[in-house]
Amino acid sequence: MSATNLAPLKLVVTNSSTREKASARHSSKSSSGSDFHVSEAGSALRARQRIGSWHPPHANLHMKEDPHDFYLGDIYARISRPFDCSLSTQAEREETIGRYHERVRDISKGWHHLRYLADFMTVSTVPLRCRTLTPDDRHERLNRVNISVVEYGDEMSSKDLRTADELDEFLGNLSQEGAAQRHRLLVVQDLSTRVIEKLGSAFDIEPGVFRSHIGDYVWLNTRDPQAEIPDLESFSVKSNYFSAQYVSPRYFENQEQLNAAKAQAESFNVLRRVDHDGRFKEWSDVPGSDVGLVRSKVSLWVRPNLGSDQGWFAILLVDPTIEHGFPLWSGYGNFHPPPSINTPLEEITFPTYGNSVQEFLFWTLNRANTPANTPPVAPDILPLAFFTMVAAQWILICEYVNARLGQIEWETELGLSHLYAQDFDQTLKTLLLWRRRLPIYHSFVERSISRLSARYESKELTPTSEGWRDILTNFRDILHRVEILHCRADKINGVSMAVTAREESRKATQESHTITRVSYLAFVFVPLNFWAAFFSMSGEFPVRTYWIYGAIAVPITVCVLAVLVFASSMEKWWRTVKEERGKRWVRKDKVFRGDV
Repeated sequence: MSATNLAPLKLVVTNSSTREKASARHSSKSSSGSDFHVSEAGSALRARQRIGSWHPPHANLHMKEDPHDFYLGDIYARISRPFDCSLSTQAEREETIGRYHERVRDISKGWHHLRYLADFMTVSTVPLRCRTLTPDDRHERLNRVNISVVEYGDEMSSKDLRTADELDEFLGNLSQEGAAQRHRLLVVQDLSTRVIEKLGSAFDIEPGVFRSHIGDYVWLNTRDPQAEIPDLESFSVKSNYFSAQYVSPRYFENQEQLNAAKAQAESFNVLRRVDHDGRFKEWSDVPGSDVGLVRSKVSLWVRPNLGSDQGWFAILLVDPTIEHGFPLWSGYGNFHPPPSINTPLEEITFPTYGNSVQEFLFWTLNRANTPANTPPVAPDILPLAFFTMVAAQWILICEYVNARLGQIEWETELGLSHLYAQDFDQTLKTLLLWRRRLPIYHSFVERSISRLSARYESKELTPTSEGWRDILTNFRDILHRVEILHCRADKINGVSMAVTAREESRKATQESHTITRVSYLAFVFVPLNFWAAFFSMSGEFPVRTYWIYGAIAVPITVCVLAVLVFASSMEKWWRTVKEERGKRWVRKDKVFRGDV
């Protein structure tokens, strides 16, 4: 297969930053309209300077100019709009646009969800980032290659492909006799135009594989151009690929580590984000620390090779590992049981933690209870180790959510006054956050079980079904855990609402007591005001009139207070009598029933 030259495209953004031009562009969408075009006088850097500081793609950059404008065009305009980065001459088009990319662009007229993949290949990253990329950034993203190859015949081995030339050499060697008979699994970290073009055209990969892997949206707006509707279940079970979403928890000692992790996630070509917990309580957390939840995705495509090559071939798309921070609780740990005390230390192999792909290669080449580099009984179980790692990440997430819900329950049990002293509003906000996330996690796990069981679960015991049976068992256990956590969060929410209502009732009672005290003061001043008004009805009073006022007003006020105190004491006495009477009736009833 000949290598396709993918020179970096030059992107120019037309100068239409004012609100009037933005609204006019939105109202006059036509098949001939285009916001971007390719020119030799590239001005992507000036476009970046005009926009200002860099923002993540999910920050809705298009909202800066016009809250109702998508500078890429919303999904309704993108269907009929021509491609923004069309080349000026046919020679440049043949040099920069590969055969697979051209095919995706052509068929996107009938498969609308592939239009977003075509835009991704044009920019080689999330299309919303195109306004912030410099020519150097874009060139690096276009040609990014990070692939690990696991292959076996008589024994297993692995190698890395880090440049486009190494990828071309690998694909060229596949046509050699003998090499085509080996079973292979390609582990691809991140995606780029170069990788999609090479692998897609070499193995005739369905574009939906790449399209399902590039985003991580869990909900959509009505006009989002990245909208992708899930496949119907009957269609999904028949396809030769599937994607599984999961969440990886990481601990950050300070906000600098968290910000560095977010910046690293934004450096990926695919869209990945770090959702941070944001919870801080002095009694449980170190000041400045946080836990980040990295939304990740793994996609598996399996296809028997064509022609005389009868070997098994698959591609596993994974995300690069976030390097900043630490795996929560140092990660899940070792999947293998500890060795016997009689095993020499030099014969024990230790995994290298910290990089998901390196861990996967270790677990694949060193399976439990088998010698190193021993081929599996069936090639279909080669990706097993990575899905075991995904299940381990889900276990960590479940334990973390369980810990946070336990802390919220403990704060609720402390007492009403202590709750408000410790910022119960923040506690309630954290609880509502988990109530929103848990259904999303439930859908992730449930969808993974559906895809795996449709492909690998079988009533007949085969090496493939036996290998994947443990994976399905793990995921079903995780689904049960998530359901329990969701139910627990709902119950805590009900208790929290009751606690809040009780606290408000207590505050209302305190306010009523305050008003009662004011009424007591009124009993003192009202008689005085009355007699003062009475004696002021005449124009002039002699001095002795004031003595008469004192002689009348003071005794009356004392009498009123005495009556008030007597009434209050009588009320307390009557309440005590009723309580004692009730207790005597309870004791008599117990004696009558023989309980005492």
